[in-house]
Amino acid sequence: MTASRPEVEGWRECWTLGTGEQVTVRPIRPDDAAIEQEFVRNLSSESKYNRFMAELAELTPQMLARFTRIDWPRDLALIVTIPDGGREREIAVARYVMLKDGASCEFAIVVADAWQGHGLGHRLMEVLMRFARDAGLKRMEGFVLSGNLKMLELMRALGFAIGPSEEGPMVKLVAREL
Repeated sequence: MTASRPEVEGWRECWTLGTGEQVTVRPIRPDDAAIEQEFVRNLSSESKYNRFMAELAELTPQMLARFTRIDWPRDLALIVTIPDGGREREIAVARYVMLKDGASCEFAIVVADAWQGHGLGHRLMEVLMRFARDAGLKRMEGFVLSGNLKMLELMRALGFAIGPSEEGPMVKLVAREL
């Protein structure tokens, strides 16, 4: 059964990490623009480059609007947050966008540097793939820099095939059936 937009918007899960810390996973909302911008600003240069494949200090207003407004089932962005002084702080985000064929989507994911190695990326991708399947999508793909060995390892662990891309030898195409 395909989830409706209200079900997606109201969906949330709480996870306990191996460290005992509690995190919340939920769809991003337009009012998350400030925490999304702060999240990107606080990524290391390497993490920003691995995610955006370009030098980037912060998101442009256009990017911020696009990244915080989801149009289920065409796209979805899930964020992981922790409580921080009475507000939420974003520590990870994964998103997909439906491709023109209507049957496949492109994904992107980034986990804050201090939170890498806790299994967040793996778990977040599993949930993102589940939502993509619920939206009727059949295939998920993404582009990963050849030097981003941690991401390539994660993709292998999730069953993605890794191959060359039209972008050249510095970028790999990762893909799997849903």
